[in-house]
Amino acid sequence: MKQTRFYLKSTVIGLLLFSPFCSCVDNERNLSSEEETKKIPKEEFFDYNMNQAVAVDIDYAFDNQTRLSGSYRILFEIYDQNPLEFNDNTDATGTSWEKKDIEPLYRGATDQNGKYSGEMAISADISKVWLYSDYLGTVSPLELTIEGNRISFNQDTYIKAKRALATSQTRGVTTNQHTYLDDWDILPGADWDENGRPNNLEDGLHMPPADVLYNIKHVFRKGTVKLDNGEKKLLNISDNYPQFVNGTIPMTSDIPIVKSTEVSLVFVNSSAAWYNTVGYYTYETGTTPDIKTIKKTIVFPNVSPVYKTLGKGALVCGEEVKLKYWNEETKRYESTFPKGVTIGWCLQGMGFKSKPTSNSEKVGDIIKGMGTRYSTRILNSDGKQRTISLRDETSGKIVAIGFEDNIDMDYCDALFYIHTSEENAIDPELPPLPQEPEATPGDKDLYTITYSGILTFEDLWPKEGDYDMNDVIVRYNSTVSRMVLDNRVYEIEDKFTVEHCGGYLKNGFGYQLHKLSNSNIKSVKITPEDNPTSSFMAGQRVEPGQSHPTILLFDDMTVFKGIADESKRHYTVKIQLDGINEKNIVPPYNPFIFISSNEGRGKEVHLVNYPPTDKVDTSFFGTGKDLSRTEEGLYYVSVDMMPFAINIPASDEIGQLTSTLKDPQNEGKRIDELYPKFASWAKSNGTKDKNWYIKK
Repeated sequence: MKQTRFYLKSTVIGLLLFSPFCSCVDNERNLSSEEETKKIPKEEFFDYNMNQAVAVDIDYAFDNQTRLSGSYRILFEIYDQNPLEFNDNTDATGTSWEKKDIEPLYRGATDQNGKYSGEMAISADISKVWLYSDYLGTVSPLELTIEGNRISFNQDTYIKAKRALATSQTRGVTTNQHTYLDDWDILPGADWDENGRPNNLEDGLHMPPADVLYNIKHVFRKGTVKLDNGEKKLLNISDNYPQFVNGTIPMTSDIPIVKSTEVSLVFVNSSAAWYNTVGYYTYETGTTPDIKTIKKTIVFPNVSPVYKTLGKGALVCGEEVKLKYWNEETKRYESTFPKGVTIGWCLQGMGFKSKPTSNSEKVGDIIKGMGTRYSTRILNSDGKQRTISLRDETSGKIVAIGFEDNIDMDYCDALFYIHTSEENAIDPELPPLPQEPEATPGDKDLYTITYSGILTFEDLWPKEGDYDMNDVIVRYNSTVSRMVLDNRVYEIEDKFTVEHCGGYLKNGFGYQLHKLSNSNIKSVKITPEDNPTSSFMAGQRVEPGQSHPTILLFDDMTVFKGIADESKRHYTVKIQLDGINEKNIVPPYNPFIFISSNEGRGKEVHLVNYPPTDKVDTSFFGTGKDLSRTEEGLYYVSVDMMPFAINIPASDEIGQLTSTLKDPQNEGKRIDELYPKFASWAKSNGTKDKNWYIKK
């Protein structure tokens, strides 16, 4: 925000109160005359910008360690609230986290190493945001604070801080300090802290190849769709790949070993609300395991990510524990799993004690919870399939494993992969992990960001006007499409709807891409073609005679008065571009009205400090109540320090604001009278009452 100098009342120069706005804003802000106002430097005028430009620096730190082979681009989103909501519909689908049906403030695509640097334009009243990505290996969701018009995130730094915090809060653990169920065992020397983080993790992080991560994410994805009847349905692997659960293909979720090998279990992700415990058991291939005699061994006491939204988390993607084979004859754990044994998996639902209670169970204990779920279907009392195991054919060493802890059957409650030291040591009859081309963000794929709001104009410029800001009201919704490869803009779609005509003048509306040249435009299409158009476009895709691409939608606002059908007041403009930096194409760009078009084209009104087009009649500047100083780039502010146009970004309350401005009873009422906080917002140069338009 620009900083405005406020001149205090002085008996020496005899300052006079000269405007209603000054009176409303600050009784101490008195200027001796309009000439005194004109001496204020351009930089000290408040620009009435209700948006803020925020630098975005994201580093998922995939290149800090040699842990992820291949290019791994991450698509992320930024929200003004937690994009996930907790679903506790235990009877129907179970407890889980679901994605809200809300539009993000911003989207971005990292480079191949998980780094991104860009800039987003968001409402000035937002001070905290949520960073979200459903790509495996990312901390998500995560609340970030905007500091100095910047948000920064480094995943390695975040994880180290989380681990340090957990360590400082943990009592000194010794072997067997935590209790566990009688029918479970632990690996030699294994223990864990109060968050459930085991002490026998391998050093560093062990990520699979990037294409494997992409495929695991795609296959085990879940999302909500709307049905024809308006109801929502959650789709997951059971819907997307029914062959893995409906018996149409031979399916085993256990892992038969066909060549002697070492085996490791690596954490990938968990979307479960429960605090689950995961372990394994072995039995001779071709036999049926006996639930009474199998040795269940704990691997991960708490299968929750370190960034778990509710309560205690323990793990990050890539953390690995080497499994040991229990030799029943020698009664010892061995490093190598022999040929002819099969590994089964077990999950103790709500098995990790995360909160203290009045009973004898302590935080960190492994408890009965909701009972044990097995990968060997016959061991489950309900006979349900609790895991899906899919073999990566390319590596010959990796199997992705998804666990289901309750009843929604999304198999995302604990997501792991195993890798073996020997190639092709796993039975090749295990179903393959689908290789999905669309799982990887293509270099030419486009992703979108949407900007919405309303534009309000005062049409008596350069005269003072009544500042009711309702002479022209236009709603906009603009979608900017960027390419994953270079994060440059190649397509925009702008939707403008005439909301209100509060004046009687024949005013036109248009906008200019003032940071682009005409050569950046590949094509322009305006629809519907039967709506009123502008004669000044002369049938061209952009207005002729302009240095920058300029599009005029109509010449006479009054033709829309009394038209209830929104489609008759609506315009869609699709523009193809040659690849533009996002900083140069932020909606609503440079919108403006041209006043009394029946008398000419040159009387333009823009947002404060937005430049006029080449068609403007410069003789109006500095006349009436206009304080524009074109040689300095100061435009469209009055001697009362009032704007002639405002861009108000979308919010839940923007509909109420529009209704208030359109209300005939408010015609002629100053906006700072209708909204008293407008004055304190302006007085503070935008630092206070940023949501002045919200009436409480």
